Amino acid sequence: MVSFRYGRQLAISIGSLDIAHDLMSKRGAIYSSRPRFNIASEMTSGLNSAIMPYGKQWQNQHHIMNSILDTSAVNRYRVLEDMESKQTLFDLLAASDFESNISRYAGSIVMTLGYGIRLEHISNEIPGKLLQINANPFDAIGNVYYQVVELFPFLDRLPSFLAPWKRRCADVERQTTEFHMKHLQIARSTSTWNWVQDALQTKAGSQVSSKELAYIIGTLEQAGFEAILTVLRLLIKVIVLHPHCLQEAQRQLDQVVGPDRLPSFEDLPQLPYISAMINEVMRWQPPTPFAIPHATTEDDEYMGYHIPKGTVIIPNIWVMSFDQEIFPDPHEFKPERWIQNSKLEHSPFGFGRRICSGQHLGWNSISILMARLMWAYNITYAYKDGKRIDIDPWDIKLTFTASSRPFDASFQVRSPEKQGIIKREWENVCKDPVQILEEIRPKKSHVRLGVRDWRLSVFTKGLWCLVPFNLRKVRDRRPLS
Repeated sequence: MVSFRYGRQLAISIGSLDIAHDLMSKRGAIYSSRPRFNIASEMTSGLNSAIMPYGKQWQNQHHIMNSILDTSAVNRYRVLEDMESKQTLFDLLAASDFESNISRYAGSIVMTLGYGIRLEHISNEIPGKLLQINANPFDAIGNVYYQVVELFPFLDRLPSFLAPWKRRCADVERQTTEFHMKHLQIARSTSTWNWVQDALQTKAGSQVSSKELAYIIGTLEQAGFEAILTVLRLLIKVIVLHPHCLQEAQRQLDQVVGPDRLPSFEDLPQLPYISAMINEVMRWQPPTPFAIPHATTEDDEYMGYHIPKGTVIIPNIWVMSFDQEIFPDPHEFKPERWIQNSKLEHSPFGFGRRICSGQHLGWNSISILMARLMWAYNITYAYKDGKRIDIDPWDIKLTFTASSRPFDASFQVRSPEKQGIIKREWENVCKDPVQILEEIRPKKSHVRLGVRDWRLSVFTKGLWCLVPFNLRKVRDRRPLS
């Protein structure tokens, strides 16, 4: 725990996973808020749940997000991930630009689920727009120029001609709102199931304004797209840099799946090396090295230290990930460490009540595509004019998040037989987003009770009425998060 001040603000950097869990998970009632991000908040109308302070508005938004991202919902989304991953495999047969293809994949998954808008071609402009919109508030949080305003909030009271950041904030807010509102209206106007339609059916979703709902779904789009794209790009980078990892993954794939079919979701539990690669890549270069800071809402005492109300708590995931006692040789990429020690832990998705709601969707989307890519392709260095194009392992764009800068790689199909399977699977899979979303739509169960079932129901309800009221209250209580 390292405390420091910037301006008048007290902050504590947490470099221990155990301490982070103690504070932000076990004491979530105190440590679940956010510091005030003046610039980033103005850029998003104060409606971006990722940086929103803890309170009733955030809880309401969180409830809507959880309803469309719980494990049962995420499992229904596999039919879409199956189709989109098959298109990516097929498109890579004739394309050297893997970056555009994984961008289309990540964008199409979230846009189809969110609004019923499928991205069929790599030329679609939506992935670029999502990256730009997502970068604005987080670049502001990590930008030294904007941090001066955060350090001295009184500067924000200056008139616009003395405060150029206000014009920038207003412009970003206008563009972001237009983007999200446009897609909200498209989603609302269709009878096909999507996240917007699903949210409107909930009590929480029906009580928010159109603009707030647009930001709720839009925030999921931004975060989900960038997270999936960032981890996929990073995995491809480590495969090129560490060919033995690809060989081990392919050995396991050949043993479990064989040469005659694509890997399926049912195969993933039998492919521990791929899971280990994903865990290790998020440890080796954490996509959010400092997570998003928390803030205390009450005074607290911990390990003899006084932590005042309003203290900024920074989960230093980078330090946790490079702890030599937990991860020997931390700068080395070693997936086997997760297999040799099944008790290893890290938390790339955040902590406590502010943990990423989309973690299961992201994990599934990344796992199935990477399993199929490694089954189908040899992924190696790209060459230009006979010379190998080298990759700098630590060429990272570091703002408030961390992501590998784009690079070149070569994808060569492993055999003519696998090429035939890829073509056949893409030809036969359902590509119609309306049909896919109807399959995803939650099925309402209509159960007709017989006389015996009705009597049993009445009997159990009668027993419930005999339970003392104070015990019933405990049973009916729902967790805040």
